[in-house]
Amino acid sequence: MNYHASRRQFLASVSGAIALSTSLMTSKESSAQSLENGDRKIIKPAALKKGDKVGLVAPASYSFEPEDIKIATEIVEQYGFQVELGSHIASQYGYLAGKDAERASDINEMFSRPDIRGIFTFSGGYGSTRLIDLLDYDLIHKNPKVIIGHSDVTALILAIHQKTGLVTFHGSSGLTNVSDYAIAHFRRAVMATQSIGEVAKSPYKGTDDEARKHRLVTIVAGQATGQLVGGNLSLVVSLLGTPYEIDTRGKILFLEDVSEEPYRIDRMLTQLFLAGKLQSASGFALGHFSDCQAKDGGLRSFSLEEVLRDRFEPLGKPTLYNLMFGHILENAVLPLGVNAILDATGKKFAIAENAVV
Repeated sequence: MNYHASRRQFLASVSGAIALSTSLMTSKESSAQSLENGDRKIIKPAALKKGDKVGLVAPASYSFEPEDIKIATEIVEQYGFQVELGSHIASQYGYLAGKDAERASDINEMFSRPDIRGIFTFSGGYGSTRLIDLLDYDLIHKNPKVIIGHSDVTALILAIHQKTGLVTFHGSSGLTNVSDYAIAHFRRAVMATQSIGEVAKSPYKGTDDEARKHRLVTIVAGQATGQLVGGNLSLVVSLLGTPYEIDTRGKILFLEDVSEEPYRIDRMLTQLFLAGKLQSASGFALGHFSDCQAKDGGLRSFSLEEVLRDRFEPLGKPTLYNLMFGHILENAVLPLGVNAILDATGKKFAIAENAVV
């Protein structure tokens, strides 16, 4: 069966499993769509199109070389956008791209400007958590726009989603090189108003090394539905106990990470468990945990998969591992706040609606 026929069959088989909201409201100012979903409104930003002007901001680490900003600009331009640089994108304050107030002001400015249609983040690193208290969430709520990033930027997209209900996007930051796979996912999620459908499926076939590296693994069988929420595991955990901590109630939680040893992954998942965040989720979509092997060669360590099985199997909730998102070239774009369908038994993961209008 070809990809499109398989996707149609999958979505048709589970279309009755999820109740999508029917209360729609259009905002004249923002061309955005709000819908009642759970106990708050979800706001969908306007779709981006070729020729749109987008902002490029640096909410975290600074640019080590001026050429990096040019490279990031060129990467964003390949989508057909005009790029406007944030006022402080070339700043440096220690290991940060300027002081917290400067980085936050760039984001607030991009949301306030009517000529800026979307916002890309330059890179991750560290620093996003330091500025989320300085964002103007009322301004963002009134001027919803696409904002995308991953890694450390998880703190930014989670905070904005949590405080405003805006659908934000977990995807490659500006400086991150992207493949045709990632570009195709971006266009489906951010530049098209149709239901997104199946996502994060491995593009590799067969049993060679590359295909085996990206092979999907069912940790717990079953199907789950719910709004999609998540991001980088380290940053999700860092927001616990703050006004921006993740809400997983009845939702599909997606997680990924990079350069963390198995015991550290274990510790962070245990913290999420102790905070009740794993128990309240409907299912788990796990991406790539790149370079997360034990540094001593693993002779006296659990493997990464053993840790994941130990933490998720007892929960008995559908869990699919090794989906195509994270710190990888083929990084799928995942929208926070939209309804998703996880079929861990059939090894399929789909977004059941559009993310932009």
